[in-house]
Amino acid sequence: MSASENIIGVLMTNNDKSVKDLIIKARKEVLINKNYFKALISISEIEKTNALNDEEKLFLKNTAALAYLENKEYNKAAELYKEINENYQAGFCELLLGNEQEAERLWHNAPDAPACQWGKCLLDFIKLKKGKKPTFFQIRNHLETDIGYFIQANRIKYTENLIKHDELFMSVNLESYKLIGRTLLNYGFFNMARKYLLKSLQILPNEAETLYFLGRYYYLTGAYRECQITLGKCLESNFDYTPARELLAKTELKLDNIW
Repeated sequence: MSASENIIGVLMTNNDKSVKDLIIKARKEVLINKNYFKALISISEIEKTNALNDEEKLFLKNTAALAYLENKEYNKAAELYKEINENYQAGFCELLLGNEQEAERLWHNAPDAPACQWGKCLLDFIKLKKGKKPTFFQIRNHLETDIGYFIQANRIKYTENLIKHDELFMSVNLESYKLIGRTLLNYGFFNMARKYLLKSLQILPNEAETLYFLGRYYYLTGAYRECQITLGKCLESNFDYTPARELLAKTELKLDNIW
């Protein structure tokens, strides 16, 4: 029996909870394993069973849209999000395609939810226009993620213009410099990442997570002694910060090999 036939057999014979479990498993392939192709195959096979209730169909389409988004198939993601009335996500996918007017249409015609409020702010930010100030939670929930998606979609101008509002973000959420620095570090913009991590430490000098990411910057750029010192400060601030302890052990091995 093929894998596809096995999935269908499980769906046809098991209860609703098994169907949901299979959808959750497909979602994990997207979010954890980053295996978008495998997730989409699983989703396709689940759909073939015709055994889904309305709630499960909605969950399945949302998962498929997420897989397309993560796989940079923004057109397909946008269409699915529109089908299930996920206007913020649909608008964001349109923005990743450079369709600013369509994103604006979706967000302005949607119920005034916090995510769509952020979307309206986002349009002003990327156009370098003065608009409504975002909230603390909007910055925490969206800023880092959106910078990452813009970089993946090669919307570098959007990224640059968004980051130019760093002082505004800081006036609302004191972690903003850290969020920007951490994202830039994760996508390989090392020099800019260091700049923002250091700016964050000027505001929150003993913040363990910021010290850890600055330590990671030093490690990735081969400055092992500076990494050791920075991670030491991190652990002084939070002795139980496991990622810093693990990176410090790797750093000290590097230093031992050098000397």
